[in-house]
Amino acid sequence: MSERAYQHLRADVIAGALAPGQKLRLQALQQRYELGISPIREALMQLSGEGLVSNDGQRGFSVSPLSREDMLDLMHARTSVETLLLQDAIEHGDDDWGASITAAYYKLTRARLPQDPNDLVAVELWEAAHRGFHAALLAAARSKWLMRIDEQLIDHSERYRRIRLAYTSSAQQLEDDVMSEHAQLMEAALARNAGLACELLRSHLMRTAQVLGERFAG
Repeated sequence: MSERAYQHLRADVIAGALAPGQKLRLQALQQRYELGISPIREALMQLSGEGLVSNDGQRGFSVSPLSREDMLDLMHARTSVETLLLQDAIEHGDDDWGASITAAYYKLTRARLPQDPNDLVAVELWEAAHRGFHAALLAAARSKWLMRIDEQLIDHSERYRRIRLAYTSSAQQLEDDVMSEHAQLMEAALARNAGLACELLRSHLMRTAQVLGERFAG
């Protein structure tokens, strides 16, 4: 039951169904997920350790807030970790690794970027395909510790990426830009051009920070 509560809560926090800063009242969560208080409390404590939920002691739990400063720190951390992983993956990846990248990119093109952020089915399909592509790029990297760290950074990044979908001024232009970025990244990785691939990855990951920077500043 605790694992079930954890998965439900984690998914809703990342997706924004539970809004940044929202108070997480145990009785309301009990009704939402039809689970007992104890497993929900255990799940909240686990998510608090991951930084997705804030534990304010006597004031209770709340969804961790989002901010420009946190976003920039997060994106810089993720680019540092993933460029190391990508360089190692390019050095040690075999033909199967290359084939999996190509397959993941094909799935990404079939998922397409959601035109409406309220279309939750399309958003979930896109996010799964997007994660799959980035996971395929790094799959041949050898550091299990860096991979574990990166998984946590990806969860936090997704919260910001979903905001970008909601506030884009041109969904079609965003789709064209994003698909072009992924295509260039795939080609550089398959060509074993680690320097170019890492630079493209860095630019791709920081694009969300650039797009949302002014909104947080405003």
